[in-house]
Amino acid sequence: MTPSNISETEMLVGNTLLSDNCSGCHMASDDGSFSRISHMRKTPEGWDMNIARMMIFHGLEIEPQDRRALVKFLSDTQGLAPAETAAHRDILERKHNTIEQDVDPDLAAMCARCHTYARVALQRRDKAEWQNLVHMHLGQWASIEYQMLSRERDWRADALGPVSEKLGQMYPLKTAVWADWQATEWKDMSGEWRIVGHYPGKGDMEGTMKVTSLGGDNYQTEFTLHFVGQTLVGKGKSIVHSGFEWRGTATFPDEKVRQIWAASTDGNSMTGSFFNKDHFEESMVITAWRKTSENGIMGIVPSAVKVGVETEVVISGVNLSGDVTIEGAKVTVTSATADRIVAQVKADGTTEGDVKLSVGKDVSIQTIYAQVDYLKVTPEYGISRVGGGGGPIPKVKAQFEAVGYSFGPDSVAGTDDDVRLGMLQVTWAVDNYSEASAEMQDAKYAGYITAQGTFIPEVAGPNPDRKYGTNNAGDLKVIATYTDGARILTAEAHLIATVQRWNNPPIM
Repeated sequence: MTPSNISETEMLVGNTLLSDNCSGCHMASDDGSFSRISHMRKTPEGWDMNIARMMIFHGLEIEPQDRRALVKFLSDTQGLAPAETAAHRDILERKHNTIEQDVDPDLAAMCARCHTYARVALQRRDKAEWQNLVHMHLGQWASIEYQMLSRERDWRADALGPVSEKLGQMYPLKTAVWADWQATEWKDMSGEWRIVGHYPGKGDMEGTMKVTSLGGDNYQTEFTLHFVGQTLVGKGKSIVHSGFEWRGTATFPDEKVRQIWAASTDGNSMTGSFFNKDHFEESMVITAWRKTSENGIMGIVPSAVKVGVETEVVISGVNLSGDVTIEGAKVTVTSATADRIVAQVKADGTTEGDVKLSVGKDVSIQTIYAQVDYLKVTPEYGISRVGGGGGPIPKVKAQFEAVGYSFGPDSVAGTDDDVRLGMLQVTWAVDNYSEASAEMQDAKYAGYITAQGTFIPEVAGPNPDRKYGTNNAGDLKVIATYTDGARILTAEAHLIATVQRWNNPPIM
């Protein structure tokens, strides 16, 4: 039966692509299914990685346009529903320094030693097909049993038995959410969009995106993005897989970027990652709203204002109208459009913490504080990688920011009533993390940190000036220092400057 969002013509073309490119190895059945292929569901990246493996290991020859069309067809007919990807968007969107949480311990031991748990959880198969995946691993990587500590256990029996059983129960091929999503009308994404975001090291962004349909879930995009003191204009193209998986490229004056976004089920909003084509660690988290959607406040910059200090506050949103008020503060609007309101705000000290900010009937939160009580560096644990120096693998930077907090009513740090104050301007430094790193002089050789909190690693390769002639890896602490008059606050994070990653797939 043809899914409701896919025409019979598209089904015919897609099945022809499968037959022409895959039937040499994957047997076709009378019901139109293909062995192995028809018994799994994946994200667009998952299907593209499958095709890449067929090309590398099995000699598949396929034209680039056919490869893209096959990924589109498989994602639309055998993809994942929005609810099935929600828990693992950070990995899918290539967000740097993500540490996976709440991983099933059995699957962590079996699967997440070699790649992320998300790579497993972003697939759907029944038990028998999970067992086929075990056999594929054994055939493709003959030493895997030794890598997976088989001396401690009967690895093969575990993988084919209780682990495959658990995977089949947790991530089965047929689910109600996928059936419901296929029956839901997938939305046209063309129109005018409002975007807000945060780009670590550059700051907050607000702007617009115009989306024009090119047919077949393909779109042309035009961007105007405003940062503090800078406006970027760019154009690009995007495609939507599975009714909600937005994938795009765009060119700005100084860089090419990619987008991995997820649309809401009603098609009126999107969230995701906007990252440099060659440096995915240079990433901006965005939220986009369709401008025809209901009124609303999308972003407030800065999110916190200090008592007694007049501060310019920018309110971004869609269809903004009405009086602007903030509890415990005097507000003077200096400019206003339906998308953007600029106001001078001065808190009088009668109230502190999170207070109500209103634009007409739309309500959000503004924070008022008397002083920064402590700060944290984010991420708490970061990774950079050496590279460059004429080699094929570029450096991977690490971006840090300092976040201020006030103690809250209990005057104690680290409790539930603490108030987050947003990003602070600080000075940055790096130092050796341990006695061992001090002995190796890691802080001297591993790289340096910029005034914007960007750690730039050194070049790859042995360094004859270092002890033992080792490379420029290092174990470092990143130190942020905030000065407020006579008060000085500091915070630290841990940074590993490590070696290149030679295999860098779309889903790690």
